[in-house]
Amino acid sequence: MIQPTADTLDTVLSRIEASAQRQAAGDYSQVTCRAMSTPVRLVFRAPNPALADEFQRTTISWIARFEARYSRFLPQSIVGQINSSAGGDWIELDEETEELFSVCDQMHALSRGIFDPAALPLLRLWDWKANSLKIPDESAIEMARELCGWEKVHRRPRAIRLPIPGMGIDLGGIGKEYAVDQVLHMARERGIHDIMIDIGQDLRVSGRPPGRDGWYIGLEEPEQPGQCWTAVRLTDRAVATSGDYFRSFVRDGRRYGHILDPRSGRPVESGCQAVSVIAPNCVLAGILSTAAFILDPLEGLDLIQQHGGVEAAITTQSARHLTRRFSSYVPA
Repeated sequence: MIQPTADTLDTVLSRIEASAQRQAAGDYSQVTCRAMSTPVRLVFRAPNPALADEFQRTTISWIARFEARYSRFLPQSIVGQINSSAGGDWIELDEETEELFSVCDQMHALSRGIFDPAALPLLRLWDWKANSLKIPDESAIEMARELCGWEKVHRRPRAIRLPIPGMGIDLGGIGKEYAVDQVLHMARERGIHDIMIDIGQDLRVSGRPPGRDGWYIGLEEPEQPGQCWTAVRLTDRAVATSGDYFRSFVRDGRRYGHILDPRSGRPVESGCQAVSVIAPNCVLAGILSTAAFILDPLEGLDLIQQHGGVEAAITTQSARHLTRRFSSYVPA
């Protein structure tokens, strides 16, 4: 059964702990750090300082362990070891990893195959971390697509196998959202019910902040980053936004965003600028926001409206499409 090395876990934990800061006002605390290559922020009310300290330590330790186990950028993580074994034999999994991959199964089906945790060959091809991004040619895209597809991954209870050399898993489309939901469960187990968890702008809230009737979350205007077109008032809900207005470039008059459509192997050309989804949990909000962004706006809206308790706003250059009850979350 594979596990990340102790050195990997120690390195990740030390990095995250070094970035951690905490502020307190009365019985409310705000903890910030950087993990999974993104900002993390927790705002919560604890009945006593000892519980606040314990929750901060436990949460940071859990987030570090999660990154060390599932980051595809760490060769000795579980995902890193699975990817390096592509084309080889079965790999035995622990119960937690089996559960996470089972969630991937569910979200792959729910998104009509749009969410593909096995799309790493395409992500490697469109390397957004490169200093000078190159546009892959059609043959390279087709070769990468042949290696993608969660349905091609071999699964059996507590085991996984990538049958073809070059295949690879990337949990970037679900990892932050899964972590948000797990941190909320950890909070509730400790009797912490008033909390906001924000990992890379994937959020989930419970209860209320001090003196307010809910958590007020701003939704950014894609054409004016830093400006909000509205806010939503949430209690016991999650919200996730997918958009490519922060990470894009123009080459020969054509704009390329960083979100890939696994069906074409190319950046999305759906006409969407941003999709914000409000849902009962962060995994569902994140998967639906990404799937709707990749689909065209009307098909994305149809997908979202098939799920009870889910509302959304889809922004294009010419319009903003809202689900039927989205406005009920907008403060008067």
